[in-house]
Amino acid sequence: MLPDNFYLAFALIFILRVCDVSMGTIRTIYTLQGRKYLSTGISFIEVTIFIFAISQVIGNIDNPILMLAYSGGFAAGTFIGMLLEEKFAIGYAQLRIISRDKGKEIARGLWARDFGATMLRGHGKEGEVDMLFSIVPRKNLKECLNIASIIDDQSFVSIADSRYFYRGHIGQHGKKK
Repeated sequence: MLPDNFYLAFALIFILRVCDVSMGTIRTIYTLQGRKYLSTGISFIEVTIFIFAISQVIGNIDNPILMLAYSGGFAAGTFIGMLLEEKFAIGYAQLRIISRDKGKEIARGLWARDFGATMLRGHGKEGEVDMLFSIVPRKNLKECLNIASIIDDQSFVSIADSRYFYRGHIGQHGKKK
């Protein structure tokens, strides 16, 4: 089934692997987010491409160059999948900001851009601190970090993925549940 042209065969296997491995990265993210139908559909296409690519390499096992195309496509697919994941910024992030004395200003900055934020007072090693909690779409994470950094470039920031959230204010940037 491979083209007779060696270069086309190499390119086909390489591109197939880039596609299926990149899809695998995106599928994994959707699976972790509990998006069953989307991840199921992607997995069907992904494994179909995989079976075709591996069968071509095994069917031509005497040609080690095709194995290099397969391996190189896997490596490139991993890299491209990660780039796509960064670009799509799928899902939400939990943002925790701790500021010694500028928590209210940071909260106001987030609220002004229609991000939800909750502030509490806490006690750190060196005294009282303001703690802010927010759930933001990952695509807006840099914007929120910039707001916090401009207001308090010494604030402590912690970021974690957020799989689910219920109710609350996500603002114009995301869904309300």
